[in-house]
Amino acid sequence: MRFLRRIITEMTLVTPRLTRTRLGVMLLLLGVALVWLVTHGLDRQTAVLQAGALGAVMGAGWMAGNARDRAALATALTHPTTPLAIATGRWVAIVVPAALLTMACAMVSGAQVGAAVAGIVAAAAVGAVALTTVLMLGNGAAVTLFLFIGAVGGMAPERLVGLTHPGVARVAAASALELGPALWHYRDIGAGDWFALLHALAWSGLGIVLASSIVARQRTVR
Repeated sequence: MRFLRRIITEMTLVTPRLTRTRLGVMLLLLGVALVWLVTHGLDRQTAVLQAGALGAVMGAGWMAGNARDRAALATALTHPTTPLAIATGRWVAIVVPAALLTMACAMVSGAQVGAAVAGIVAAAAVGAVALTTVLMLGNGAAVTLFLFIGAVGGMAPERLVGLTHPGVARVAAASALELGPALWHYRDIGAGDWFALLHALAWSGLGIVLASSIVARQRTVR
């Protein structure tokens, strides 16, 4: 019961962050930009996947990326709760706005329901990884992750490796796309690709566990 109460407490961050910070405006601008790109040739499914993933990265930056948020995590540990409950609640708070953005982009762009489902799953997986990343490295890492996903997140790794002179950076990027929660993995979730769904669930769980270990260290830092 305490676990559930902590998750609900963390979720109360969603409304004030959307209304009292620039997060709501930034998510709106992201959605408008993606819909505009659809009208100029971007694949609908790619746009919806990007909405989920990029929205989750934005949410992680605004929900957990600054020093004040990390200090609040240490304060939360003084209450009868666990690091896992805090990390799970913060992850839910990150994923909910991204999921809403995904559904809105799917409806406006005319994408199929399966694409929206895939976008929400992508938001869950990327949100967990983004949470861990910003807890470790701060908002600068969120910007880097946002740019990486926006630029090559939907690209299959063989397209990078197949270049005549791929270079170390491109090989590293291709490896990240192959192993990590890259969007090309999740395109067929709406069509019943269970392997892709399990891949996303595994990254969601791993990200939350890693984030909880970082939260636990806040107790000793404090």
